[in-house]
Amino acid sequence: SHIFEITQNNPMFISKLATSSLRSPSPFGFFRQFLVENDGEYKDQFDLKTRGLTPMIDAGRVLALQFQMRGINNTAERFEKLAELDSANESLFLSCSFAFKAMLKFRVKHGLMNQNSGRFIELSVMTKEEKMKLKRSFKTLARLQNFIKTRFNVNPYA
Repeated sequence: SHIFEITQNNPMFISKLATSSLRSPSPFGFFRQFLVENDGEYKDQFDLKTRGLTPMIDAGRVLALQFQMRGINNTAERFEKLAELDSANESLFLSCSFAFKAMLKFRVKHGLMNQNSGRFIELSVMTKEEKMKLKRSFKTLARLQNFIKTRFNVNPYA
């Protein structure tokens, strides 16, 4: 309640949080291929957490604050509730919930396969269909980030 109280009349804070939610790097390169790690332990692997999950979580949090949503701490559920609260953007928010769940499934699957957190995905073991599903999830993320830019009138590079 305290957080909602202090953020309700603080558009500067919400604006900064919205800007911060847009700072994650794009998951795609110039030719729409997945961007992978260039060096280190995870060389040639895709960072699903940094490039997919975190930007969706951050955007969901900003919107939850703006809509004063209490008691929902799950990102997919936040987007489902947003779809109820903002019927004009229902399709976007339901797509975000679906995309977030899809990304989580990829993380769990790859984590179990590799006995790790699943944060980094080896693209070479994915099927063409899996890659397409992941790309669709990132298209939804791009739509969400454009929505955040417009809704909060922010520029991540300012």
